Amino acid sequence: METFAVNAYGVYSNITFPLSVKIFKPKGTLKAEDKYKTKIELASEMITELIESGFNIELVLADSLYGESSQFIRKIAEYNLAYVVSISL
Repeated sequence: METFAVNAYGVYSNITFPLSVKIFKPKGTLKAEDKYKTKIELASEMITELIESGFNIELVLADSLYGESSQFIRKIAEYNLAYVVSISL
């Protein structure tokens, strides 16, 4: 079964470490009890969970999948977070 991960990393004193990992499961790989979530939905959940856990997010960096998603940008704006995202030209 092919799966993909959505990851959040933190940087402290020039050390990068994982904060959160959520597994993305394509629709064709879901079990009956699984609920499909897009990578955007998973990443948005991660931001909310990290903030609610007390993490101080100073900057969000993301590739074009997220940078071109109005849903993801709205989530970042909801928390008034600074961000740098890629977009396709």
